[in-house]
Amino acid sequence: MAAGAATLESIGPAGTTAPAGSAPPPAAAIPVDQIAPRATEVARLLRAAAANLVAGAKIERIERSLPAVSAELALTKADTLGLLQDQPSLEMLQAQEEHWERRQRELRAWLDTATARASLLQGDLGLLGEQRTLWTLTLDQARTEDIPAPLLGQVESILGAIETAEPLTHAERNRALDLQARVAEEVGHCELVRARIGQLQQAVVGGIFARNGRPIWSPEPWSQAAGVMTARFDQVLAAFWTDARVYLSDPTRRMPIHLGIFLLALAALVAARGQVELWAGQGEDVSRLAPVFDRPVAAALLLALAAATSFNSPAPYAIKEVFGALALVPMILLARPLVGPALRPALYILGVLFALDTLRRAFGGIPPLVGQSVILVQAVAGAAVLIPLLRVQGEAEAEPGRRTLRRVVIGLALGLLAVGVVGSLLGYLRLARLAAPAVLVAAADALWLYAVVEVGAAVTAFVFRSWPLRRLHMIEHHRERLEGRIYRVFLALAILAWGLRYLSYLGLLEPALGLAKDLLAARLPMGPFSTSVGDVVAFVATLLIGLGLSSLLRFLLEEEIYPRAGVPSGSAYAVSSVIHYVIVALAFFLALGFLGVNLTQVTVLAGALGVGLGFGLQGIVHNFVSGLILLFERPIQVGDAVQVGALQGWVRRIGIRASVVRTVQGAEIIVPNSQLTSEQVTNWTLSDQQRRIDLPVGLCYGVEPARVIELLEGVARAHPRVLKSPPPQCLFMSYGDSSINFELRVWTDYAVWIQVQSELTLAIYNAVYAAGMSFPFPQREVRLLSDPPQVPGRPGGGTSKAGSD
Repeated sequence: MAAGAATLESIGPAGTTAPAGSAPPPAAAIPVDQIAPRATEVARLLRAAAANLVAGAKIERIERSLPAVSAELALTKADTLGLLQDQPSLEMLQAQEEHWERRQRELRAWLDTATARASLLQGDLGLLGEQRTLWTLTLDQARTEDIPAPLLGQVESILGAIETAEPLTHAERNRALDLQARVAEEVGHCELVRARIGQLQQAVVGGIFARNGRPIWSPEPWSQAAGVMTARFDQVLAAFWTDARVYLSDPTRRMPIHLGIFLLALAALVAARGQVELWAGQGEDVSRLAPVFDRPVAAALLLALAAATSFNSPAPYAIKEVFGALALVPMILLARPLVGPALRPALYILGVLFALDTLRRAFGGIPPLVGQSVILVQAVAGAAVLIPLLRVQGEAEAEPGRRTLRRVVIGLALGLLAVGVVGSLLGYLRLARLAAPAVLVAAADALWLYAVVEVGAAVTAFVFRSWPLRRLHMIEHHRERLEGRIYRVFLALAILAWGLRYLSYLGLLEPALGLAKDLLAARLPMGPFSTSVGDVVAFVATLLIGLGLSSLLRFLLEEEIYPRAGVPSGSAYAVSSVIHYVIVALAFFLALGFLGVNLTQVTVLAGALGVGLGFGLQGIVHNFVSGLILLFERPIQVGDAVQVGALQGWVRRIGIRASVVRTVQGAEIIVPNSQLTSEQVTNWTLSDQQRRIDLPVGLCYGVEPARVIELLEGVARAHPRVLKSPPPQCLFMSYGDSSINFELRVWTDYAVWIQVQSELTLAIYNAVYAAGMSFPFPQREVRLLSDPPQVPGRPGGGTSKAGSD
């Protein structure tokens, strides 16, 4: 229908597209030679207009549902306005605000649909009027001219079709306008009620410390409480049954979806429980799975109720309140095995108190003294539960930090309960309603979300243990690590949801969201450049997302792709590094766009500063380029054993500016990348992980060299870590001063060469002595020549006489 309208509106009286906003040209008769083709176009346009007369499914549903919705809103409006006259609590006002805001949002969607249809038909009606005028002029002109009778009949037929379609379109337009007006009236009713609720919310927040009730021991109002409670009970019950009928009969309330969630979750959990029992029988640790899969009905019910009571759930208010109270049953069943025996009574009492608070909020128009009494009971019972918890010592709370945090939280809760006790006793009803019930709602929401997190964690653990995910390397090697991180994500989302629900209960969600929007929109002028806090947050968030995405992608590649594809470690590290740099660079430029920086100006500025940075940071640029050379050319790879001058160790990381080498002593040395590309570097493991050991051996003269060679090679072959290929080799090297010198050459893995060398040296020592051979001690002969005796008449003469030592 919309397509037909667009076609109708796009063609003017003369068959050409008129410029937008220009005045329509004066009507003129269609030339005789254009009547036949224009008649074909108008016939097509009339078919489109006829198609637009058919109301769509949305319009029919609105027309069918509007009377019942109007009647329901009238009753609800009367109940709400009556409730607003009985000093409602802040949480009740917030609940009513959410209810009417949701109804207004639904009605506005209906209003938009009705408005779109009215606009569509109004456009068709206007175009039909233009076409009627045009073809009337054409018919008058045709009658004055001598044209063929078939052509004249075609003009009369087109004009008759237009005159027939025009009243039908007019009637449908009026019908759409009537629907639009009725829906708009209901929207106005919603706005009126919301305005009244907003006024009361401001009054309640502003007068929170004002005394708006009598002391609880006042005798006068108690005599009227019984009759008021009976009447209020009938009203609440009638409202509940109305909401229940709406929830069950209206598909837009998502009752079928909630029921489907429960049934599907129950079927899946029951089917999975058998597999969990099988794993337990095989000795696997299923401690995280058992508390949830042993109670499939509770877990499935909790998931369905969580969906039905969520923020965006269209379920009626009374249904959401009842579901919230019912959800405590599966919550307690799931949380009971996870807490100690000392905390279990607190769970039961919390369930009873929260159910009592739900009833108090449902009976919003009860006499103030009755509400004060309920709050007093809640506060006293809550304090009686919390005080013993100050002395509970659990294994998980043995740390001083946890114990201090627990005492602070319990102390704050006791303080709010004490305020509730005092307020309910003295008649400060608004203050009491805000203090004491807030503790119960906070505890119930925390318990609820904790149970949901545990269910989510158990389902995640089950999925990780099931085929085909359990076949993945990253699951096989890092399952506990992944489960822990996903659990922390669930926990963070639960804390965020708890905060939003608690603010909503207090009636502070909308002000908090408005304050957050104002804060994010605040401008931060920095000279000629100006940005906002939201832009800065988006900048930081984009960088963090980029880093997280890079880390996740590299983790997937290193755990799943590289091992299965047989990619060498050096190539894998190079590819991962390049991917990391590219993702971080893209994230940075995208973050600059969020910050409001013109990327063209950044490019020009970078080019202008490039020369200066090149001179000022040429050392860093040199190291960066050298790092790229190391990554792509791969003369050195992560894990290689290298020697650079006097430095020897293993390469642990190749970074942008420098690389990290871990020495055999355990020190980590930062080596600039330029040093690794410009100086001589010995890579012991470039092509393989093998190293040759050259072990010199010197034996006493008199041994048989062939026997020695056979002995040493046999010792080497007997060592388990000496490689068989290439085989050990013993060489007769030289005749020494004190020994015959041999050299034993063997190959082994580089990682253990020092240990193998030590073990071979010891084995050779034992084998030599066992064979009756020995190692020589170094020997030297020293001859001392004394001076000859002096002969008279012959200076310096005399006969030499040698002596030796």
